[in-house]
Amino acid sequence: MAFKQTSAVAAGHQNPLTPGGPELVRSRFGQSIAVTDHVVGTKGVIGVLPAGTLPAHLYIRVPTALGAGFKASLGLADVNGDISTAADDGGGAWVTDDTTGVAGGYIQVVPAAFAKVVPTDEDRALVLKITAAGTAAGLFSVDLVYANA
Repeated sequence: MAFKQTSAVAAGHQNPLTPGGPELVRSRFGQSIAVTDHVVGTKGVIGVLPAGTLPAHLYIRVPTALGAGFKASLGLADVNGDISTAADDGGGAWVTDDTTGVAGGYIQVVPAAFAKVVPTDEDRALVLKITAAGTAAGLFSVDLVYANA
């Protein structure tokens, strides 16, 4: 099942920033979550890791509570639009069963999977997947920080 509302990236309205040199770049991506989206397995593209880049760290920002029990996972997309388990994509979810959305909040993570990601010649989609249902509508957003490989 896909999210009721398509993210700006998936809809083609937002492109990621591309670093011009050795600098770190931060792109902010968001996904509106409706009450009807609170079904385990609901997923969609929330962001993009640009071609030729490697992830450095990730901020998860959830401005308002999405409800008790909410959990979500993040990772690069496979050909079916699910979280990839390919070794070059990190070997699985970058973040598994994150609970930041329960009460809302802001955290920084540096997933171990980042060390396994291999740069490619094409942009790769970042997938958000609900792994445990919440109860409220709100915004789930991420700031992905990355650099040229």
